[in-house]
Amino acid sequence: MTKVRKQKTSKRSLNRKLLFSTLLVTLFLVFVLIALFAFFLPQTEDWTAAIVDQLTIEVEVNQEFNSTISSLLNASGFDVHYYPGADVTVDFYKSLPSKGSKIIILRAHSAVRNNTDFVDLFTSELYSESKRDFYSAKYGNQLSRARFLIPPFNDYFAVGPTFIESSMKGTFSDCIIILMGCESLNKTSMAEALVNRGAKAVLGWTDWILLDDTDNSTIQLLRYLLAQNPFTLQSAVAEINKLSHPYGAKLEFYPKTDQIRNYKIPTRKDVTSLSLLNNSLQRILLVPLIKGELADQIVFKSKLKTQYP
Repeated sequence: MTKVRKQKTSKRSLNRKLLFSTLLVTLFLVFVLIALFAFFLPQTEDWTAAIVDQLTIEVEVNQEFNSTISSLLNASGFDVHYYPGADVTVDFYKSLPSKGSKIIILRAHSAVRNNTDFVDLFTSELYSESKRDFYSAKYGNQLSRARFLIPPFNDYFAVGPTFIESSMKGTFSDCIIILMGCESLNKTSMAEALVNRGAKAVLGWTDWILLDDTDNSTIQLLRYLLAQNPFTLQSAVAEINKLSHPYGAKLEFYPKTDQIRNYKIPTRKDVTSLSLLNNSLQRILLVPLIKGELADQIVFKSKLKTQYP
C-alpha cells in the first residue's frame, strides 16, 4: 500500500513538473511574441509627417494652418517635421524621399508648364542666368523657370516630373502626398512620377486655387482622413468637392484604382490593437508549483512597456 502511494505521489509530481515545464516554454514563446509586437515592429515603422511650406518665401507663415495640421497629425501619433520656404531648394526636392514621411503636405506653388503636360513644383531658389547654366548642365530640361503671379513677380526654379524620375534620390515608402498648389493634378505627370518613386497616392487640384481655400480644404481633408472612424481617400475627396472652390477647381487623387479609392491612412492609433494584444497576453494564467501544490491562478504581469502613446 505504501509503495503504491509513493508511486502515485511520484507520478503526480512528475505530471506537475511536466505541466510546469510546458507552461514555461509557452510563457517563453509568448514573451518573444510580445517583444516582437511591442518593440521591434513599432521601431521599424515610420510615424513622421512633413509640412513643406515653400509659400513662406513670399507670404506670411500661416500659424493657424501649421498648428491645426500639426495637432491633427500629433493626435494620430505622427511626429511632424516642418520645413520653411527657405529650405525648399532643388537639392531639397532631390532628397525628399529620405525624409521618411508617411504623409507629406506640400504647401507649394505648382503650375502646368507652357505647351506641355508637365506639372512643375516651385522651389524657393530665385532664377538667375548663372544658376540656369549650372542646372542645365546638370539636369537638362528637368527644371523650369516659374513665376509668382503676385507682386513682385519673382522667378524661381521649379522641378518637373522628369526630375522626380531621373534625379530624385531614394524612394518614398507608401506615403500620401498632398499637393496644395494650383493645377497640381490638372495633368497627372507629376503624380505619376511621385507614385513611380514609391508614393502610395497623390492628391492635388485640377485648376487654380486660392491660398485660403487650399489651406482650409487641406485641414478639412485631414480631419476626414484621420478621424476616429476615418474616411476612405475617395470619400474624403468627395466631401471636399462638395464645397465651392473658385475657378471650378476640384480635388483629385492618383492613381484611380479600387485599392486607392478605398484606402484609409494607417495611423499610430491603429497599432493600439497590438497594445491590446500585449495587455491580454500580460494576463496569462500560470499554474506554478508552490510548496508542492498547484496554485489556483496567478496572473503573470510582464515588465514590457508598450511603445505607443
